[in-house]
Amino acid sequence: MMLLELKHLENSVSMETGLAFEATTGIDSERQRWFELRPSHVSRDHAFAIRVALDWRRIRIDFQPGKFAGELLGNMACADETGRAAFCAILADCAERGAEIDFRVNGSPYHFQSDEPWEQNWNRFVLHLSKGLLELGTDDGEPDADIVCRWTGRFAAAITAILPLEEEAQSLDDQMEGYPEGVMTTVQANRFERDRRNRAAAIAIHGTSCLACGVELSRVYGGVAEGFIEIHHTTPVSELGAAYVINPAKDLVPLCPNCHAIAHRRSPPFSVQEIRRLIDNN
Repeated sequence: MMLLELKHLENSVSMETGLAFEATTGIDSERQRWFELRPSHVSRDHAFAIRVALDWRRIRIDFQPGKFAGELLGNMACADETGRAAFCAILADCAERGAEIDFRVNGSPYHFQSDEPWEQNWNRFVLHLSKGLLELGTDDGEPDADIVCRWTGRFAAAITAILPLEEEAQSLDDQMEGYPEGVMTTVQANRFERDRRNRAAAIAIHGTSCLACGVELSRVYGGVAEGFIEIHHTTPVSELGAAYVINPAKDLVPLCPNCHAIAHRRSPPFSVQEIRRLIDNN
């Protein structure tokens, strides 16, 4: 992978997950290409790496904890319902696309949708994804770099969903201070909208093309729009209770700003299918 393509991978995964990554690459003893993504500005020993190995028509991706990442693993085991739902939704989508997934906790294998692993302390954690029958190493079809970016982005989004990330926004009490009574719906909507784990999961599952009109904004505006897309709730946020756990596969869809605006021209919003019909009819 050329340096330019490596930087593209680094930027793509960082933008999609909302977590800054640094990428390195090399060739192993069997002359196979590999690369690693690590969170930026974090101790290597206390964090983790996402290791990707390329073979002919196959990609293999692994989570590799640092030597002193015990506290990190313990916190990942305590991921909240939102993070766990996003983790499961992304891996379910990967499995539907033909990927093989190995999920192990403390040496025991589990299905990624099982509740049992989350009921114990994590001393060891394995997540391995393997996908074959890809167009890697071929002269025709999709470029290798795009395939690698897409699958690595999905894996990274699943990991990011259960990381102990600090909230960038203020606490709810801080947000409410000075606001008039009755503004809770707006604040709750913002909290749903701003959960970057849900956004990352929606992009990992659906991609960054508008699901209604099909536009990929980077093809219109160039690199400045790389990875840019708006995420739309198929059910209005105002109708979601505080305890509702979002399923990124069915509750969230990527829409370009135009289609997103049109969706909200009506209450309840136009569905993706209805927007497509509007486009086809005009």
